[in-house]
Amino acid sequence: MPALPEELVETERLAPIVGKPSGELVSIDKGVLAEIAERLAQAAGAIERGNNRAGGVRKLWTCVDAIMRTGVTPAGCATAPR
Repeated sequence: MPALPEELVETERLAPIVGKPSGELVSIDKGVLAEIAERLAQAAGAIERGNNRAGGVRKLWTCVDAIMRTGVTPAGCATAPR
């Protein structure tokens, strides 16, 4: 089986948040702040779903590779729905 593309198996590392308070205060409308917070939550959810899909693809190809090499479905690999 071909190797999975690097972008499907690499681990993302984010830089830590290191911003320090500047002392400058700003005002923001409560509705705008709520929408920003909601969008951030949606983005985090999208990342989690993408990670789950990538994990599923990786497991699928691991199972397909094992089946092609041995002819037997290994434990932990579900059979395809019909």
